[in-house]
Amino acid sequence: MTDGTAKGRIVVGVDGSDAGTAALVWATAQAEVSGAELDVVTVWTHDEMLDDASVNRTLEEARRVHVDELEKLVTAVTKGHTGVVARYAAPEGDPADVLTTRAKEATMLVVGSHGKGKLREMLAGSVSSACLRHASCPVAVIPPPAHTPETTLGRQVAEVAPGKF
Repeated sequence: MTDGTAKGRIVVGVDGSDAGTAALVWATAQAEVSGAELDVVTVWTHDEMLDDASVNRTLEEARRVHVDELEKLVTAVTKGHTGVVARYAAPEGDPADVLTTRAKEATMLVVGSHGKGKLREMLAGSVSSACLRHASCPVAVIPPPAHTPETTLGRQVAEVAPGKF
């Protein structure tokens, strides 16, 4: 939509995983057709055991890494999507808590089905499950494109990150 009026806000949780990227691609398409704004969020914790960006970095250095990576991803995914307004943030905290809090006034929360990170790999689906249980708006859980390579979503994600999938 290009009439300049936002019709809601879609909160998207991304974490660098394939499913997180697919969630952003899917949410961007939804924002384009609905006129909703995107609120793209990477939630992290400054802990070398849980967050690769924190290894040998100060809190501010790690935050900058997360913001820079998020900015690159949002720019790549939203490029060519007319009228899509996207804001992004990289707050610290518990991913499910931060996402459900940010989504309180949203029209939708979109997350990937499996996250990235040392602990999250063992707890696959824990954030998406918590969001489904606690969000006050509809929640869309998007699988990684490897599970859906021949779908429109799988092809769109492959265009954003060629050779990654």
